Amino acid sequence: MITLACGNLKGGVGKTTCAVNLGAGLARLGWRVVLVDADPQAHLTASLGLAAAADEGLAGVLAGRPLLGAMRPKGDVAVVPGSVSLVDWETASSGAGSAWAVLETEIAALSAYDVLLLDCSPHWGVHTRGAMALADAIILPMTPDFLALQSLAWFCGALREIGRPERPTTPVLGIVMNRFSPRKRLHREVLSAVRGHFPELLFSTRIRENVSLAEAPSHGRDIFAYAPQSAGARDFAALCRELAGRIRERFPQAPSLPGQRRTTP
Repeated sequence: MITLACGNLKGGVGKTTCAVNLGAGLARLGWRVVLVDADPQAHLTASLGLAAAADEGLAGVLAGRPLLGAMRPKGDVAVVPGSVSLVDWETASSGAGSAWAVLETEIAALSAYDVLLLDCSPHWGVHTRGAMALADAIILPMTPDFLALQSLAWFCGALREIGRPERPTTPVLGIVMNRFSPRKRLHREVLSAVRGHFPELLFSTRIRENVSLAEAPSHGRDIFAYAPQSAGARDFAALCRELAGRIRERFPQAPSLPGQRRTTP
């Protein structure tokens, strides 16, 4: 199974929107997907109309409960919910690192799934560092503004703090340009700057500004279930195809796309 972390140290760039809809889109392509909410704000959980008690979800797994028992079905994906209880693990930082090491062992045993996607907090704390260190690669959403561009460089530098002897830095699999409008000069300028600095990382698919993407979380649904004919659904479908190809290029053990959808176990 491939483990990906969706993260950026700047808030408001669409990390949760990307995590939810990339997970749902990959599942529609036939991949068996687990979404893990690693943010104490639990926005991914709320976006899918779920909730977790204090000892459930990811907090329960970090406390020693089985990962499989924490999963909840939602459409074609399995979800490990987050909750405000994750804040307790932030404050008890001495135990949180070892808890994430236990989670790594749990994830390694999930042979029934193809991709695990972690939605991370913008706070560079225990959970974000744990998720980034655990991931095989990182998906980095950003918005087309210069503050996000500045944070991009900072984030890439921060990744060196969580390297391992066998892997000095968790690799960035791709940069997603979110809420993009080709009519706006600033957006075009930021896109050009990112393309100039990270030409091999920037996904060619851009996620355009779309009201349906903003509305879907209030209905507890991903964009494909909420508005399958919307521009947001078309953009994420294209991005998922591009992401699937990039995963297969980077990770030979990744599954090839089947001719029809599979049912998530």
